[in-house]
Amino acid sequence: MDLERKLDILAPAAGYEACDTHSVAGRRYQSKKAAWSNAPLGTEADAKGTPRPVLRLLMSAECIHDCPYCPLQRGRDVPRATLTPEEVATAVMPQLRRYDAGLLLSTAVADSAEQSASGLVDSAVLLRTTHAYKGYLHLKLPPGVSHALIEAAARVSDRLSLNIEVPSAAHQAAIDPSRDWQRDVIARLAWMRDFQQAGLLKAGIATQFVVGAAGEDDKALLDTTAWLHSELGVRRVYYAAFQPIAGTPMADQRATPAVRGLRLTQADWLLRHYGFTSGEIAGADNPLLSLHNDPKLAWALRNPQYFPVEINTAPPEQLLRIPGLGPLGVKRILRMRTLGKLREPGHISILGAASKRVADFVLFDGKFYGTGQTMRAARIAALRPLADQLSLW
Repeated sequence: MDLERKLDILAPAAGYEACDTHSVAGRRYQSKKAAWSNAPLGTEADAKGTPRPVLRLLMSAECIHDCPYCPLQRGRDVPRATLTPEEVATAVMPQLRRYDAGLLLSTAVADSAEQSASGLVDSAVLLRTTHAYKGYLHLKLPPGVSHALIEAAARVSDRLSLNIEVPSAAHQAAIDPSRDWQRDVIARLAWMRDFQQAGLLKAGIATQFVVGAAGEDDKALLDTTAWLHSELGVRRVYYAAFQPIAGTPMADQRATPAVRGLRLTQADWLLRHYGFTSGEIAGADNPLLSLHNDPKLAWALRNPQYFPVEINTAPPEQLLRIPGLGPLGVKRILRMRTLGKLREPGHISILGAASKRVADFVLFDGKFYGTGQTMRAARIAALRPLADQLSLW
């Protein structure tokens, strides 16, 4: 099989590896298109936090595993191909130069996790040495690889990742008991954390859930996400909505709405940047996130006792909990407060469209100009259900 045909098979398959756009100084960074058919560039933040286009490529579509939701499941009659490290370099170097892009390289497990991951590392070494590639490099390793191989990968990568896919060992056993969640996944992420703490992996480590595959609720996902951030130092958690694939054991299972992945991503940002706990966002009495409202608005509507707050005196951590305000908006309000009192909604017009939402939850020098709780709740209740195909951004 020639290289062009291999790329036609492998580049689109890498689209299952989540990347997303990033916002810098309030400006949304948009992905470009790669030249390979159906091979869009994703976006990731590099070691300096700068968003950059990232080319995604699957090194092998051959797999020995029977993951019940995977399009590359063993036994499915689908096109298969495997690249050598030399073919990887030949394929990606023109693209990396053309788009000034980084590279996310992943693989299915053709023979064993160790052998397949060795191919990723060999490709990375070839790019770094023979081709003098100094750009962003993200290797996604399969579960079960050795400590030595993870170290080798960490020494040539900016980021390493390994998909966690489900939030607990019990969920893993329910869909694929052949994999040991604690040993094959969590222990390997802990090794990656150790190398990150040793000064390698400047862009950190990442992982990805398949949302809805195991019937888990959002509370389970967010509790595990919070633990991944605090205990394993995971920099990014991605949420891929489960989609049934014809010919797999889960072909008849209901698809997860794409918007659920968006809400989980938003909730993750609240954990990392807004001071929320997972229990505040999704607790025992509300284990599923609202699909209509972003999780911060949903939290505010459930907790009217915290609002309205006085915009002229509220501390930064309290301002961050106001729907419509992010870290940049809070900084702007703090700067405006040094110039005088904010007495009416027009004084925060610099926030743009968000100023209307903010006005529903604040006092301006003791006066309320927003919509009351009862009217807001009625308006929310009247919203139509969101379409499953809603864009993530």
